[in-house]
Amino acid sequence: MTTPEPKLVFLCSELTVGGFQRHLAQLAPGLVERGFDTEVIALRKEGRFAAELRAHGVPTSTAGLRSRIDVIGMRRAVRLAARQLRIVVTQSVDAHLVGAATARRTGGLHVALEHGGQERLRAMPLHHRLAYRRFAPRVDHAVSISTSQVPAMIEVGYASQRISVIPNGVPDQVAGRSRAETRTDLGFGDDCFVVGLVATLRPEKRVRLFIDAVLAAAAQEPTVRGFVAGAGPDLELVRRGAASSKGVVVALGERSDIPDLIAAADLVVLTSSAECLPLVILEAMAAARPVVATDVGGVGELIRSGETGIVVAADDFDGLVAAIVGLGRDRGRAASLGRAAHESYERDFTADKMIDRYAALFAELG
Repeated sequence: MTTPEPKLVFLCSELTVGGFQRHLAQLAPGLVERGFDTEVIALRKEGRFAAELRAHGVPTSTAGLRSRIDVIGMRRAVRLAARQLRIVVTQSVDAHLVGAATARRTGGLHVALEHGGQERLRAMPLHHRLAYRRFAPRVDHAVSISTSQVPAMIEVGYASQRISVIPNGVPDQVAGRSRAETRTDLGFGDDCFVVGLVATLRPEKRVRLFIDAVLAAAAQEPTVRGFVAGAGPDLELVRRGAASSKGVVVALGERSDIPDLIAAADLVVLTSSAECLPLVILEAMAAARPVVATDVGGVGELIRSGETGIVVAADDFDGLVAAIVGLGRDRGRAASLGRAAHESYERDFTADKMIDRYAALFAELG
C-alpha cells in the first residue's frame, strides 16, 4: 500500500506579480502531479497567478489580510492554513509569521523559502529583523535558491544545518508566435540586434541603466535595439526613458507572452544591483539565448562568463556596453553562447529537476 504524501500548504503575501509567484505557478502543480495534496493561500490578495494555479488543479484562496497588525486577518490565515496540515511552506515575512503560528497550533512542520538576495536580507528594516529573530531559529527547514544567500540567512537566525539550496528551474520556453512576427510587432527588422530586459520594474533592476546602455551601444553599433517588458513601481520612469530614446528602446509594460519576447531577442540583459537567482536568466537559457548580466547574488551560479553568457561588475557601465556591442557585431558568438547556455539549462535547471528536489525534501520531512 502506497503511503500518501504529506499535506502541503503554501503561504505567500500575494499572487500578483513577481519571480516567486512565477516560481510557485510551476512548483505547486508539479507537486500535485507527484501525489502531494497541495494548497496555496495568499495572505493579502490574489492576481493572475491564482487563476493559473486553479487552472492546474491547485486549490487557492486568500485570507484578506489588511496589514501585519491585522490580528483578525492573521487568525483567519492560521485557520485556513491549519486544515489537515502536515507541512506549511512560507515565503515573505508575513507568511513566515503566520506559518510559525500555524505550525505551533497544528504540530505541523514549518519550511521557509527565501527568494530575496543577500542584499535584501541584510538591508531589512529593524522590525523585520526582529521578526526573523523570533521565528527563524525554530523553522524546521529553510530553502535558499542560491548559495549566495546562505551566509545572510544564518545571520538573520536560520540554523545552518537546516538549510538546503534548491536552485530555481523553469519549463521549456515555447513561443506562441514566430520570431519574425513578434519582432515585426515590436517594430524591429530582421537586421536589428534585439536586446531585451524582462523584470518586475523595481529600483534594484536599474532599468534606466539598461536604457542608457542600449543607447550607448546603438551609438557604436547602429543595429542595436532594445525592449523592456514588465510592470512595477518604475514603469512610468521606464516609459519616459523609452520615449526619449527615439525608437531605440520600447517599453512594453506587463506582458503575458514572455516566451515570444525572449525568442524574438538576440540577447537578454539584466542590470540589477541586487538579485538572488533570476528566473529570466533561466528562461533565456531555456530558449538558447545568451545573457549579459551584472555580477550580483547568484548570477555567477547560472552564467559561466565567456562560456554561457557574460557577467560584468555591477558598476561597470562601459563593460556592459562593450558586451552588448561585441555580441551585436559577432552574432555567431552570441548564438554559440546561447547554445551553451541551453545545454547548462538542460543539465541543471529544468522545472522537473527543481520540482523533484522539492518533492524529495518534503517527502523526507513528512
